[in-house]
Amino acid sequence: MRIGLLSAPSNLGLRPPAPGSVPGCAKAPEALREAGLHRRLAELGADERGVVLPGRYADDATRGSLRNQAAIIEHARRLAGRIDLLRASGLAPLVLGGDCSILVAAGLRCGARRGVEQAARTILGVAGRAGLDGYWIHLDVDILDPGVMPAVDSPDPGGLSAAELTGLLAALAPRAAGAQVTVFDPDLDPDGRHARLLTDILVTGLAPLSRDHR
Repeated sequence: MRIGLLSAPSNLGLRPPAPGSVPGCAKAPEALREAGLHRRLAELGADERGVVLPGRYADDATRGSLRNQAAIIEHARRLAGRIDLLRASGLAPLVLGGDCSILVAAGLRCGARRGVEQAARTILGVAGRAGLDGYWIHLDVDILDPGVMPAVDSPDPGGLSAAELTGLLAALAPRAAGAQVTVFDPDLDPDGRHARLLTDILVTGLAPLSRDHR
């Protein structure tokens, strides 16, 4: 089983960081490429499988609807189709977002942010159950403590260290059907140091996705 790298640079679900501006999370896949993620995973046998581009961002949130709701749905449908193709080809998808709106493509919803250490223990307990027929890893980068990773849309104290997150991913990846990474914001990482740290975490933590465990 090889990793299939797929970019999904959506920022459709985010509020603008300032009036008239556009969220920076859509730049994450290319920032991670610049930090060496694609090259390092290719050395482990990963295939790059292109990009699913989102529609145009607009700050159009209104009461009773999500920001860019129609565009999120349309992008999710195309992304879900591409994920299905990767899995049918025998690849373990690794989707690089973008914002959390790509959760829709995997049929997921966001979990709780508070108490991440307890949540991590709970996740490991569930993932280790006998008879579990795989799962999908959704990684919001803001699970890291902002002292470690401030380059996210909504930093929140009390997160994991880089070593803790790497260990959690490495424990989960061998039985995962695929994974996606969201909310890293390169606009908040002008010298690229946080992209390089995230690349180290992902290469070490998610390399076991390539194991032939299914």
